[in-house]
Amino acid sequence: MIKVEIAGIAIDKTSNSPVVLLREMSEKKRILPIWIGPYEAEAISQGLRGEKFKRPLTHDLILDILRGLKVDVSEVVVSSLEDDTYYAEIYLKKGNAIFKIDSRPSDSLAIASKNKVPIYVEEEVLDKGGIELEIGEDQKIKDIRKYMEDINPEDFGKFRM
Repeated sequence: MIKVEIAGIAIDKTSNSPVVLLREMSEKKRILPIWIGPYEAEAISQGLRGEKFKRPLTHDLILDILRGLKVDVSEVVVSSLEDDTYYAEIYLKKGNAIFKIDSRPSDSLAIASKNKVPIYVEEEVLDKGGIELEIGEDQKIKDIRKYMEDINPEDFGKFRM
């Protein structure tokens, strides 16, 4: 598994759909774009900004339920890419027991961003769907967004949300 971070959210100009960008944290610095829905994009953005609301939104509610049950989210994993669809898992821990929950990547990333837990991608998934960028350490996320704006969605293959 390869550790990644949420580099940002871009908009695919062709479909006007949000794309979450996962950036590899190793020396390769590949980007994995995953098309997601607008509500999940907003939830991920809120988590990244640390926004809190008076009433819990869906992903906040899930985390509140887990906390109430004394269950910790330990990590999320983008686990496979099959038939142009990404799959993910949320790992929960209660005592010595670990539970693996099937999830859409967008929901698992929203939970990870709100709960500040590690995000991983299976190497095979990053090999299939990742884009290798030649970027220096001093470049900012806006450079990645600019790169994404100029790229044709067909360069990624056909991915479904």
